[in-house]
Amino acid sequence: MKKINALGKPCPIPVIEAKKAIREIKNDGGLIEITVDNEISVKNIEKMATGLGLKTTSQALRNDEFTVEIVVPKNQDQLNQTVSDSELVVAFGRKTMGDGDPDLGAMLLKSYIYSLTELDTPPEHLLFFNSGAFLTNQGSNTLNDLKLLVDKGTQISTCGACLDFYQIKETLAVGEITNMYGVTEVMAQAKKVINF
Repeated sequence: MKKINALGKPCPIPVIEAKKAIREIKNDGGLIEITVDNEISVKNIEKMATGLGLKTTSQALRNDEFTVEIVVPKNQDQLNQTVSDSELVVAFGRKTMGDGDPDLGAMLLKSYIYSLTELDTPPEHLLFFNSGAFLTNQGSNTLNDLKLLVDKGTQISTCGACLDFYQIKETLAVGEITNMYGVTEVMAQAKKVINF
C-alpha cells in the first residue's frame, strides 16, 4: 500500500498527489491511501479516481481527518492510456478569448470550453484566475459545459484571492477554491499547459 499524508494541504494538491501516485503504480497495481483534513478533498479525489475508472472507499477518522483508498488494478491498458493522455491543463486568466470586441471574445471562449467537452480525453485540470474567475460563477454562460467536464473527471480550480478581489466568492458555482501555490503546482506538474 502506498500512503500519502496530505493533511494541511489545500485542494487541489491532495488530488495532484493522488494522481501522481496512480501514475507511479499503474503498471504493478496496488492500493493507495490518502489522508486529508476536509471532505472537499475527499470528494475531489473520489471524482478524479472515478473519472479514471478506479474504485474508491473513504472513511472519516475524526472531524478533521479522512482517508480515501484507491484501488489500482494491475496492467490496465485503458487506465494507462487515460493517465498518460489526460495531462493537459488549461489556464484561463481572462473571461474572453483574444483581444478586440469583448462580446466576440466571450462568445469565442464559450465555444472553446464547449469544444473541450467534445474531446475524447478531456483536460486534466482547468485553472481560473484574474477575470477568468467570473467563468466559474453563477450567471456564467459556460457553467453547463464546465459541470459536464467535471462529470468527465476534469478538476476545476479558481483563485481564491481573485474571487475575494472581485467580491464573488459567495457565488462560485463549480469546482473548488485554490491559491497561487496550488496554481503553480498544477502548472509545474502538467505535461502541457494552454494559457488564455
